[in-house]
Amino acid sequence: MLGDLTWRDLLPALIFMVAMLVLFWIFILRPAKQRQENHQKLIYSLENGDKVITAGGIYGTVVRVHERTVHLKVAEDVVMVMDRRAVRRHQAGEDE
Repeated sequence: MLGDLTWRDLLPALIFMVAMLVLFWIFILRPAKQRQENHQKLIYSLENGDKVITAGGIYGTVVRVHERTVHLKVAEDVVMVMDRRAVRRHQAGEDE
């Protein structure tokens, strides 16, 4: 029985598999890559005075930027040193 299969018999399955791969790329891989690129742009564009939110939910203002770390002022006389990758986004006019 299996020896009687031709390429025409396998064509629908092949088309389905290719379609699934294309959909996976469009809906999963491409958006993830775009988010990663946007995050890289964010962490390398940090400047003193930027108001940011970290991955842990800490709100702070950038006071110093180094190659791998960033110093965030989170309260009066309180400065935290964090890895640059911990910064998730800018504060977008949110109330503090």
